[in-house]
Amino acid sequence: MRVVTLVHSASLVLATTVRAQDVTYDFDRAADFSTFKTYAWVRGTPLNDLLNHKRIVNAVDAQLALKGFGQVETSANPDVFVAYHATFNKNLQINGFSSGWGGYRFGPARSGSARVDQILMGTLVVDVVDAHTNTIVWRGTATKEVDLKASPEKREKNINKAAEKLFKNYPPRQ
Repeated sequence: MRVVTLVHSASLVLATTVRAQDVTYDFDRAADFSTFKTYAWVRGTPLNDLLNHKRIVNAVDAQLALKGFGQVETSANPDVFVAYHATFNKNLQINGFSSGWGGYRFGPARSGSARVDQILMGTLVVDVVDAHTNTIVWRGTATKEVDLKASPEKREKNINKAAEKLFKNYPPRQ
């Protein structure tokens, strides 16, 4: 039950954070991105949380439309398939503090403390796959600390911002 609760809570991926999103991308230099005009969604590793799933799909759809793509059904032979993957990792953040006077070994008036916090990190990966060769031609990755207490508006804003940052590098400069 605890795992289910964590996964449900973690589904707020890219919700909000204190830190900026880390965004990277990679691509196949042999791909001719100018020939890709239509896309269809295929299953990746989606969120179980339908609200945030829809936010991610809508954000990616909006960015693809800005890039001149038209969405079609899989049966209509699109140029590319698009899938997203969402994952979560826990990181540890260690904060230390010390105060007092005196040298090392001889400082009887020294005190210190350390605090360890678990931080939930969410990663969103968007793959663009050449539908004719069935190979990945572009992959964008955004990683951000997840704020589980974010409002729905803040979640949507951050997901849209992540998609915008991801597709800033599409098509890639070759």
